[in-house]
Amino acid sequence: GDPMPRRSGILIILKARRKGHDVTHEDIAFAGIGEVCPLPMFHQETLGEAEKQVNLVLQAWARSQPWIPPTLLYLDGSMAGWLAQNCPQGENLLPSVRSGLEMALLHVLYRAVGASNIGEQAAKAHSLVCSSDIGVNSLVTRQEDLQNQSGGASVVKVKVGKSPVEDANRVNSLSEMLRSLKGNAARLRLDANQAWTVEEAATFVSSLSDTSVDMTEYLEEPVELMPDGPASFLKSWEVLAEKTGRRVCFAVDESLTDTTLSLDHLAGSQAPIAAVVLKPALQGIEQTFKFAAWSLQHGVRPVVSSAFESGVALCHFAILAGNMMPQHPSFQNQVSACHGLGTYTRLAEDVLDPPFADLIYFHSHHGWRVDVFRCQEALDRTVDALLASRSPAKAETWC
Repeated sequence: GDPMPRRSGILIILKARRKGHDVTHEDIAFAGIGEVCPLPMFHQETLGEAEKQVNLVLQAWARSQPWIPPTLLYLDGSMAGWLAQNCPQGENLLPSVRSGLEMALLHVLYRAVGASNIGEQAAKAHSLVCSSDIGVNSLVTRQEDLQNQSGGASVVKVKVGKSPVEDANRVNSLSEMLRSLKGNAARLRLDANQAWTVEEAATFVSSLSDTSVDMTEYLEEPVELMPDGPASFLKSWEVLAEKTGRRVCFAVDESLTDTTLSLDHLAGSQAPIAAVVLKPALQGIEQTFKFAAWSLQHGVRPVVSSAFESGVALCHFAILAGNMMPQHPSFQNQVSACHGLGTYTRLAEDVLDPPFADLIYFHSHHGWRVDVFRCQEALDRTVDALLASRSPAKAETWC
């Protein structure tokens, strides 16, 4: 697509009060932060439309402050019900607005109840566990990106979907480069964005070298949408797998995000689906967690993906991903617990304190990593600093 030199968004800061338990019974204040940042060609709503809806919600809450139940932290469906009941247009919240409100609500509640991180209660409710850190993959979208893979990432996502043979040759070159740099730790994730017919996708897969196949965790959305509905669409994945001898596994992304497919469709598919790519900025935090829990129950790896947001949203997504770990060590899947948050490298500056880039560290065997608890600390520090920078009178008007 066209270059996007600038991203704009809205930070939502919510302030809540809880009665103290000491003899004074003074209110204790907590603050949480979220981000609304619709991406053109990704979200249907514009930033102006999102801002208008955010203002309606915050103005309503300023007039009549709603009670925020701690059970919203469970991400078990109660968040959706609460938003529908307590927000103007609550049944029709724009995706970016829903996601931003959920972030801020979860953040303020986690601080109020004293949890270890935003996702701790949800993980327990869904019988999952929290990892202290997660992997982060890098993103290759342009030819020049191929020359910049010595910086640390062991898992690299590559956009394909043009000429099948040329794309395969490009991937084969990258796989040799990565293997020489990272050894057996190097992994590839390929994304066709529904660009190919079954025959074109088969040509691409058949043209991949053995090294590329060995390194490929999955091929995302390999074929174009079928006009005959979801069953026919997933059948084309099965046909592709058989045509290519099941050389690579597949991943679901926009077909689930756009509701072309449902979880029931995926459960009935015989295609080798290894991962479900989740986009909290579109699906919302609660629905993302629901999809992740379902995926793990079905032996599929959930992969959280960003959309060029600031470090505020990236921290929320990293914490969310860190709480999507299976409880049982018997979980077997070829896809690493590495998430699509590498868009931070495209940010010239960040509103997060410290910037998300400063939270990334390099592990000699696992590439880019980010610490979930440092992300939590950064969110706390950022919202507190933003509130302190405002005049007390103005800050007190925030809900």
